[in-house]
Amino acid sequence: MNNRLGEENINKLLWELSIPAILGMLSGAIFNIVDRIYVGRIDPLALTGVGITMPVQILHMSLVLLVGVGTSTLISIRLGEGKKDEAEEILFLALKYIVIAMILFAGFYIVFEDAILGMLSISEATMPYAKSYIEIIIIGAIVGIPGYCLNNSLRAIGKARISMNIILFTSVLNIILDPIFIFVLDMGIAGAAIATVISQTVLTVYVIYMFVKGKDFAINLKFTKIHGEAKLFSQIMRNGSPTFLVQVLASFVSIFINWSFLKYGTDLDIASVTIMSTIFSFYHMIVFGIVQGNQPICGYNWGARKYDRVAHSLRLSLIYSFVLSIFLFAMIQFFPFIVVRLFTDDPNLISLTSGAIRVYLSMLPLVGLQTISAQYFQSVGKPRLSSILSFLRYGVIVVPSILIMAPIFGVDGIYMSNAVSDCIASVIAIVFIAAELKNLSRLHHASLNHKALADI
Repeated sequence: MNNRLGEENINKLLWELSIPAILGMLSGAIFNIVDRIYVGRIDPLALTGVGITMPVQILHMSLVLLVGVGTSTLISIRLGEGKKDEAEEILFLALKYIVIAMILFAGFYIVFEDAILGMLSISEATMPYAKSYIEIIIIGAIVGIPGYCLNNSLRAIGKARISMNIILFTSVLNIILDPIFIFVLDMGIAGAAIATVISQTVLTVYVIYMFVKGKDFAINLKFTKIHGEAKLFSQIMRNGSPTFLVQVLASFVSIFINWSFLKYGTDLDIASVTIMSTIFSFYHMIVFGIVQGNQPICGYNWGARKYDRVAHSLRLSLIYSFVLSIFLFAMIQFFPFIVVRLFTDDPNLISLTSGAIRVYLSMLPLVGLQTISAQYFQSVGKPRLSSILSFLRYGVIVVPSILIMAPIFGVDGIYMSNAVSDCIASVIAIVFIAAELKNLSRLHHASLNHKALADI
């Protein structure tokens, strides 16, 4: 594959690498959408209950990314260095650390549940839904989430297709189980949570089984004593911390946004933004699939000093994300009722969301460009700039925007603030990526001149 990254047609490579990632991530997004559709049919307040606990869920998943990204990155490096035994030790540590993290998180949540839910400012009408759902999700994560953590390592050793297939299978399983537990067994929102935990547990069992029994795997999962664990722990935390910190920021920003909605709006506004966020996640997963296809191409060719290929892959990724953004933007602006009706049959919620989504996602054409740009800098060894661009989009701008606009425009100001944040963060990213494209052109010509001189 490495030789191909430096030689084959860029467009072909980009789609070959992006499609498995898109399908895998899309299946997860579809699962979230279908899950919200079923929950919305229970009661609009049930949708609010899921949405208002999102900060807890984001913080929960940030631990998965901390361990999952941290260990998978280190596994790739160790395999590249030919250190298979150490890579297998790191894989075992991934399982060990994520189980410990999930147990500690569940224990902390159970002890401080009332304080945590109180901090989210959940109304009395919404509290039963929120509490029932999040309790099952967090406790069930002890057995359900480890597979998602190890799934990062499947991609790290070149088993992206297996990773994609198991995510597809468990997403379909969840879609099948949802109506059975919610409606047939009449378990309501608790049934939605149980269906999710069962699907997650199936994924965990399968991924662990594959790592233990896989004969053509670069590494296998072995339960063994680790030497130098403290050093490995430090390296794992360092590699996973940028993604973790972005998620932690997103969690606290989500809490602030929920507070603002409850101050200036109603529970129905939180249900509305839950629908909008779910629609956005579907789009964002596709863009992130393109990111995952672009990253190895740019990273490899940057290292090989083939800057023209880096620029070509980057331009194609920007173009494809922009075209996708325009398509969804048109759907939202011209046919919002069709999209929103998938999630609820409540006329008040349909009317509110259909109007607000036009404002909330009005800068969508720029968001894909921002995502591609921020992730590109990470792939070519510029993590600090990548982190800055990510922080801008995930909270640094939106919080002051709400503080300024909500007192003036009320709840509409909160919806407008998301558009303002998307616009400013995207424009800044576009300025940096435009400068980078010029820099790549300069580097390419300098490389050609250097080769020409070397041939004389």
